[in-house]
Amino acid sequence: MTGLPMTVSELAIAPVKGMRLQRGTELQLSHHGVTGDREFLIVDDDFKLLLTARYPGLMQIEPSWEPDGNLLALRFPDGSVVEDAPEPGTTAATRNYEGREIPGWLVPGPLSAALSDYLGRPVHLFKRAPEHLGADDHSVTLMSEASLHALAAEFGGAVPDPRRFRMTITVTGADAWAEHGWGGQQVAIGDIALRALAPVPRCAVTTHNPESGTTDVRILHALARLRGKNDITFGIWCDVVRPGRIRVGDLVLPPC
Repeated sequence: MTGLPMTVSELAIAPVKGMRLQRGTELQLSHHGVTGDREFLIVDDDFKLLLTARYPGLMQIEPSWEPDGNLLALRFPDGSVVEDAPEPGTTAATRNYEGREIPGWLVPGPLSAALSDYLGRPVHLFKRAPEHLGADDHSVTLMSEASLHALAAEFGGAVPDPRRFRMTITVTGADAWAEHGWGGQQVAIGDIALRALAPVPRCAVTTHNPESGTTDVRILHALARLRGKNDITFGIWCDVVRPGRIRVGDLVLPPC
């Protein structure tokens, strides 16, 4: 340990899966995950989920989701903003990367139209049904700032942009890679409690610039050099044990 208290330093969600993160100072967690996270997905006419690795231009769109007011705004690379109250339309279902079914509804109107124009093909904004995960495997991800800074040794001292890893919770005050050893144990953060599960396997999306979507940094190669070719993981998956609200600055009590 560093000797300093471990605290939450950053919180983020992805209101629309594959688009830029929306940072905030607090998040509400239920047993089913983080309120507003991966609330929306993008599917084609066959209801197939669009893959970020295949459509990296999605990373250039900045979403802003206000669930209380039911307002979703999308800022496109040219500066234009399209916003609407995303009312559910036709019932549909898609599947995540591992084949898990995600039921929900297509969202008709200007948001889907703007996305179709931007991508140059017919697509639909898709709102997932409540109590179904929009994330790939588990509801929460966590990383330490020290783990991120440890990667700088592979990039001439430059610390990679944390958005490459799309983490829900970032903590400070932990040693590098400490969170990778928390699997199966409980972590208390402010009012909530998480059960750490297993390190997150990383994919090629981490090699894409979070601003432009272009492939520019060999993150997977760096992880393999630092942690071994059979351990290309970063951060840890967590489930929610005790729901509640989490805030930047909250004290983190890791496993003893």
